[in-house]
Amino acid sequence: MKKCIFTICAKNYIGLAQILENSVRRYEEDVDFFIVVADEFDSAVPVERPECALVARDILHIDDNLWRNMAFKYNLTEFCTSIKPFCIEHFFNIGYDAVCYLDPDTYLFSDFSYVWESLDKYMVVTAPHITIPQYPYKGDLPDRSFLFNGISNLGFGAFRNTGKVINVLKWWQDRLKDQCFGEMLWAQCTDQKWTDFFPAFFDSGELLFSNNLGLNLAPWNYFERKVSCESGVWYVESRDGLSERKDKLVFCHFAGYNYKDFASSGKVDNASRVRISNLAIYPDIEPLVEIYAGSVHSGREMFEKYLSLDYSYGHFDNGAAVDKLHRRLYNGMASYYAYVGDPFSTAPGSLYCRFKKKGMISRSKSVDSVNETNMGSFPRKLKILYALLRVLYRLVGYRNYVLLLQFARRISLYDMNTFLLGKDYENYKLR
Repeated sequence: MKKCIFTICAKNYIGLAQILENSVRRYEEDVDFFIVVADEFDSAVPVERPECALVARDILHIDDNLWRNMAFKYNLTEFCTSIKPFCIEHFFNIGYDAVCYLDPDTYLFSDFSYVWESLDKYMVVTAPHITIPQYPYKGDLPDRSFLFNGISNLGFGAFRNTGKVINVLKWWQDRLKDQCFGEMLWAQCTDQKWTDFFPAFFDSGELLFSNNLGLNLAPWNYFERKVSCESGVWYVESRDGLSERKDKLVFCHFAGYNYKDFASSGKVDNASRVRISNLAIYPDIEPLVEIYAGSVHSGREMFEKYLSLDYSYGHFDNGAAVDKLHRRLYNGMASYYAYVGDPFSTAPGSLYCRFKKKGMISRSKSVDSVNETNMGSFPRKLKILYALLRVLYRLVGYRNYVLLLQFARRISLYDMNTFLLGKDYENYKLR
């Protein structure tokens, strides 16, 4: 069986992906490894790139208009995940029998034999976010969040080259062309929520939602999994004794840590845990994080080499930042009003000109970087908002206020705000 492991990232994270590659090479010498670079290199700025780094636009057969549509309407995470099934099919097409995807912030702690042996039997292997029914629930994230995120975390997925898998990949690609948003109101969590359909497409003997505790150890499941080291081998078992499994740790997904801190100091503190703000301290997990932080630190020259490279699809062709509102307004224009112009263009009559006319182009940093932790006087601003809403409630009354809340949920979707660009773009269906 010809096998490969690949990851997808923007070019600024190539160094992080190489740290993953180093861990793969330690255990899987006969497995090919690839870094698929989602954005593009600037020909005016020569950058030496690893031999295993492939530029997605060069290898994937995606129509140029569709490519620009996806690259603009999706943010970086959404775009990287939207091309995942296209990449898997590419590796099938060039001769691989078994293809495994791993997020770039993943690190192997043992060999991949469990995954490859599972693919001998099954067509697809994924790893659920959580695998142990715990009650009362003690997780750092509310368990309802997994209803939005999906059953499996697609920071890992393994696929065998069969006609049925390719057919499902085609379906998955079709969904992700237009519906790879991280949008709670649409119950869409990028690529991975769609894989909840896999049990409907595959028989039980074809699909493995693996409850192996050593797959995809990650911050969202630290609470259910305890780690120990025996004779230099890491094992994972239930933290509360709710499962009889004891599995060898295959890989850990260090999602949401501050890798820049790891590179500069190699040390771990609470400030480095940025994905789950209230993530508890798990003493048994700390040695793993320290190993990973040490690897990033020792590879800091490699990591920092690419870190300053700009995301190709993060700005218009004049260098102005593309904000989330721009992306989703464009999606609304393309989806509901058949807009077909180049979304990155700043030429007269472009969408950019409409945005600028309406005062939507940031002169300083992107508004996407502003949140309740850095906007200043957030409690005061919220207090003013509550006061205004109480006034509004008194003006419109109970019934109309409830109706307003119903509409507000839908109008809060950025895509629905095309009316800001003119009366011709008022969406009366709100869907």
